[in-house]
Amino acid sequence: MRRIRDWSVPGRVLLFAIVLSVAPAISQAAEWVHEGMADEGKMTFGFRVGPSFMTQSSGLSTTGPALNFQGMYGINKWFRFGMMLEWENHSIDSPRNGSLNTITLLPVNLEYRPGHFGSLIPYFTSGIGVNINTKDQADSFAWRFGAGLDYPMTSLFQGAPKGLMLNMETAWKRNSADGDGSSMGLLFGVRHTF
Repeated sequence: MRRIRDWSVPGRVLLFAIVLSVAPAISQAAEWVHEGMADEGKMTFGFRVGPSFMTQSSGLSTTGPALNFQGMYGINKWFRFGMMLEWENHSIDSPRNGSLNTITLLPVNLEYRPGHFGSLIPYFTSGIGVNINTKDQADSFAWRFGAGLDYPMTSLFQGAPKGLMLNMETAWKRNSADGDGSSMGLLFGVRHTF
């Protein structure tokens, strides 16, 4: 038990996200259906917000807000390909004060959607691009890796538009400009497939 108490904030967030992703599937007692859920030939757009946690101790505050936009295209029944734009803000705890804003542009983003548990649709995502940093921090290479869940709004409300989904995603993002500004985000929002 002591080992769990010693985990960093990102470790606890990841554990929380895993528990959230497994709990509804167990409560539904649904069987895993292994079929692609990427909606081949359709576009998906999403908007998400949530907290971002620094993964290394640096001169930055540990928690800050994150905002995420994405556009994806279903290239086959298993994969979506697209791009993502993400903004994060962390306070600077040093004589300089102020805050560090990072805009991450990921023009290459791939999402793997293996199947579903009832209405719950898990996925894995990875993307590469560039981190554009403020406060005299150098720009850096960005690599983002995450996992998430989609839940159709039609499962909650009968009149909801088909293709509209609630979304939760946790992701780690590399940002090594002038030290390590890498972060772990926990995002909540909606996605819509047209």
